[in-house]
Amino acid sequence: MESTSGEHFLSCIIGKTIKITAINGSFQGVLLGVHADRTVLLIKVKDLKTGEAVRGARLFFGQNVLNVEPVEDSRVQEVERETIEERSLPLEIAQSSNHEKPSNVLRAVKHAVENEEVAYTVIDQFQTMFQPTILHLQHQKVLSLGASGLNICRYGKLCWLQVGTRNHVYLFDILTMGPGVFKNGLQVVLEDKSILKVTHDCRCLGDILSHQYGVLLNNVFDTQVGDVYLFSMETGGFLPHRTSTVKECLTRYLNMPSTQVHFLNVKQTLMEQNPNICSDRPLSASLLKVLALEVSHLLDLRQAMLDGMLADFTLLVDSYLNAPRLAKADALAVTENLCTELPKELQQFCVLQQKRREKALKEYDITSHGFLVRSEKTKP
Repeated sequence: MESTSGEHFLSCIIGKTIKITAINGSFQGVLLGVHADRTVLLIKVKDLKTGEAVRGARLFFGQNVLNVEPVEDSRVQEVERETIEERSLPLEIAQSSNHEKPSNVLRAVKHAVENEEVAYTVIDQFQTMFQPTILHLQHQKVLSLGASGLNICRYGKLCWLQVGTRNHVYLFDILTMGPGVFKNGLQVVLEDKSILKVTHDCRCLGDILSHQYGVLLNNVFDTQVGDVYLFSMETGGFLPHRTSTVKECLTRYLNMPSTQVHFLNVKQTLMEQNPNICSDRPLSASLLKVLALEVSHLLDLRQAMLDGMLADFTLLVDSYLNAPRLAKADALAVTENLCTELPKELQQFCVLQQKRREKALKEYDITSHGFLVRSEKTKP
């Protein structure tokens, strides 16, 4: 890169429109951020060769950039002014680059979260908030964890990592901050075996963290696995024919009304219409709130699942405790002589499991593979 594209120079013109000459072409856009390796993030990007706008944000890696120069004219100043104003506009306007009539889905996102309360902080730069946040997370015993982006897997794009404590959610802007977010502290948190991470379906997240960022996620409580385990307990050992979504788990174990989890349906519809929505910068306040809400209930969901997992154990202990107290005196003498044998109270566990299996076979259809067909009408 030329001297005019040094990190200090770029930091001084954040918010300004610039022209980037890269090895793969020339582009114009508003400078939103600069990484330590001189990688820059632009929004409102235009390909100067084709004259076409590039949707969402665009990263230009330092080693691929040949030159950077400011662009000054009246039309550019208007674009810069609109970019600043968009940060405070409602969702349906901020996400519509040409100010067209907003879609019903975008309106629905704003409506779905307007009555929900969640405290969150966006972490999109290394100054000020980043290190204090990392230190705070390192002192936690349990965290909730989520990810948003495009096709989250080793070949996809991670845009946001959502990390929640009991009372607060931190939204790490991975697209803006780059791999440095992990190297400068977040990797330590995610790999720490003393910190429990609660997430729903850890497979894809673990895949992208490992292959793209060299992060090995450790000590995970997966609520999707927990749901299958609890179903097996409830049915005497059967497995469901499919896994459950976060929405289904929140409804099933926390008794959350459909209105409170409706934002998950709305986000899914929005992602289907525009898979790159999480790449847009700036992201609207309504969508940021959706990201925070996605992980805000996971800690409560884990606790509810743990209570269910311990239900049989608690039942057996109660039976074990009360049996001698309620037994007759002559029965106690027999118990003392047979103390090495498996007590009748514990033998009842097999009976309980058999009854559950018989009950499940009456309530559920069964597939050719021996799985039970689970529906909301037959949920345990």
